Amino acid sequence: MNNTKFYYLYSILSITALSFFNPILYIYLLSKDFSFTEVGLYLSIFWLASFMTELPCGAITDNIGAKNSILLSVVFRVVGLILLLSNSLILLYISAILSAIAESFQSGTLTSWLVNVNNKNNEEIDIDKVFSRTSLYALFFSAVIGFISAKYVYVYFKSLSIILSMTVFIISFLFTYVFMQKLEQTQKISIENLKGSIVTVKNSLKETLYVKSSVFLMVLFVIPSILDLGPSNQWQAVFEKLDADIIGYIWVGISVSGMLGSVIYEKLSDKLSNLRILYFFVIVNLGILLMFIFIQNVYAKFILFMLFIVFFTLMSIQVNVFMHKYLVKSDENRTTTVSIFYTFESIIVAMLLSVNGVLTDKVGIENTWLVFVGLIGIVIISFVLVMFKKRFNKS
Repeated sequence: MNNTKFYYLYSILSITALSFFNPILYIYLLSKDFSFTEVGLYLSIFWLASFMTELPCGAITDNIGAKNSILLSVVFRVVGLILLLSNSLILLYISAILSAIAESFQSGTLTSWLVNVNNKNNEEIDIDKVFSRTSLYALFFSAVIGFISAKYVYVYFKSLSIILSMTVFIISFLFTYVFMQKLEQTQKISIENLKGSIVTVKNSLKETLYVKSSVFLMVLFVIPSILDLGPSNQWQAVFEKLDADIIGYIWVGISVSGMLGSVIYEKLSDKLSNLRILYFFVIVNLGILLMFIFIQNVYAKFILFMLFIVFFTLMSIQVNVFMHKYLVKSDENRTTTVSIFYTFESIIVAMLLSVNGVLTDKVGIENTWLVFVGLIGIVIISFVLVMFKKRFNKS
């Protein structure tokens, strides 16, 4: 089988498997009588385990090869899903860890394999075209499968979405075992490489954590993720309470809104390259979220949530662009500096997911969102005041 064709087909199988349970995961766990605090801790464990296993799994992949790494990823994923069928809290948290390990083993592995295997075979591919087409396939299958799962499968039998996801992952395991071309090991871990990595990390830390402006930017760049922390995880529970039949349509709407945000940014990228625009988008999304909280009409909430996704997509792209434009100080430390930011983001989000769960059990979902809106509003106002103070002092 052609390597690029394998890449497309495996990507479709993977996104299909994920899309069976992603749209219903939160309400599925709530339906098993886990509390918001327990679900929040489950998500926190997943985030922390993902962060902690990313580098070790990458190192293991360098030694066992991409094919074995993908196969291991699928095994961990399937076992993690099996544990989700249980009502045990301990098994739920073990599932989070196994799912995180699965994510770490697959993260970037397949794309690196595709480039390496084609280089080895002296085959030229248009990598931008391949990634763009894969993204399009992912959005399409995510929307369609997610809609079917939320609208019909989950309603028919709650655990069936998890079982179907496991089934597709098992098919992807067999597909990978039979058709994925195995590469020779391309990289070995050495003491010299490890020492060099440590030096790079130290230099990047000096350029970020020890510089006030860099810390300021890191806090600013993590705000969109904090703002989305409740909506991205708890929207299912909010809309199920109002109208359970709408969840499938919302999943499709999320995909379409994400595509719309990407298209808008591509068309207006020159006009959106100013850091002030990020402040503006944060304030707009704060306003949208406030309206979402206080308006109870399900269709008005639907429209507001889609607008929230559009602006969140714009902010996410901006953060990726601004990170390289303002946060990174030198090309040689670029990758490490970006990794430091994502580590910082993972730690913050993981901690706040647990706080979000505890608060939700005490005051409800939308009141918890209101607390986060208030906190982010205070931070943004503080940032704006600091900026005005600096300008006033200069003048």
